[in-house]
Amino acid sequence: MKFYKSLLVLGSFFLLAGCAQQEKLTSISLDPEADKVLVNTDTDIRITTDPKNIQLTDSDFATLGANISVDKDNAEFSASKPGVYTVKASKNGITSNTVKITVVQEKSELAQVTVPKKQTKPTTEENVVNETQNDVNIQVNEETDSTQIPQTSAPSQDISSTAPSQSGTSQNDASQSTQPSSSSDDSQTKDDQTSQNDQKSNTYVPPKADPNALDPATVLKDPDQYVGQSLTLVGDLNAKGTALDGLDLTGLNVKIHSVPAQLTGTLEKQSDGSYVLDVNSYAQVQ
Repeated sequence: MKFYKSLLVLGSFFLLAGCAQQEKLTSISLDPEADKVLVNTDTDIRITTDPKNIQLTDSDFATLGANISVDKDNAEFSASKPGVYTVKASKNGITSNTVKITVVQEKSELAQVTVPKKQTKPTTEENVVNETQNDVNIQVNEETDSTQIPQTSAPSQDISSTAPSQSGTSQNDASQSTQPSSSSDDSQTKDDQTSQNDQKSNTYVPPKADPNALDPATVLKDPDQYVGQSLTLVGDLNAKGTALDGLDLTGLNVKIHSVPAQLTGTLEKQSDGSYVLDVNSYAQVQ
């Protein structure tokens, strides 16, 4: 009897082992809720695995300078400094797609909704012809009315008495017509000043650099001790954004140039003996 029980236990063990082998991870997919967020603001990244019942943990995620907190099928992302961050997950030899999230300092840098312009009535040949015909009809009617009115000789005394009043009326009309123009000029000047003040208030002020960051000159003095390490460097980008104080850059395309910047990445040694920084995030700094 004990022999049969032992066989039953062994059979159950092998059955469970076979089921475990079937639950092998084949893919990981990351889908961010937003690709641009404010500093110190949480955003979710949806996690999809195949099979679905495999759970990832915080340690399965790789990103520099950002915080990742995993809760079931969601990863919560946040960063305290502006820049472009790359996020990916790896487990059991399977690596997910790479997600890029841009972190900005001001709300004005987030995507703004573009309000469509009000459509105006298109000008067509038919409209032009109709307007021309209306003008002709008005002119003909005016000429017809003037021919039907009997001509009478007005006393010279009445003409001379009305002439000054007509001259005075024309002068008043001329003075009134110049007043709106002056008012519109003042309004335009105020609008220009308001626009300039708004532009000054929305001027982006870069954050201060990390005081613990290294400069490229220090790394290049003895680069072999930094090879393969994740570094945070501060220096000046060249005019093309391809080098930081003489240290060539690879990896993430740096879209700022000729400004002080803070970069994170891994120092790599090339086959020709040169050294490059494989960039995975960057930001302009003071």
